[in-house]
Amino acid sequence: MPGEPEFRPVAAEALRWVARVTAIGLEFAVPALVGRLLDLGLGTGPWLVVSGALLGLAVGMLHVLRLPEEFAREAERDRGRRSGSERDSP
Repeated sequence: MPGEPEFRPVAAEALRWVARVTAIGLEFAVPALVGRLLDLGLGTGPWLVVSGALLGLAVGMLHVLRLPEEFAREAERDRGRRSGSERDSP
């Protein structure tokens, strides 16, 4: 119903955190792994794995640095839901 606070089971919140942590971990690791595979295939030495590691570091850190903004937006959205439901109650 509109105006009611959204209820999320604890398991749903846990799965959301697992998805976030997994995504960040993959952002750090996958570029380096792709660089390693390309190095093996092209025989370019350690250059592509180093480039991939630096790229993964940059992308992963951007994601980590954006988390506080995301938390603030979620908190503001939750506060808005709560205040909206409080206005509807007598």
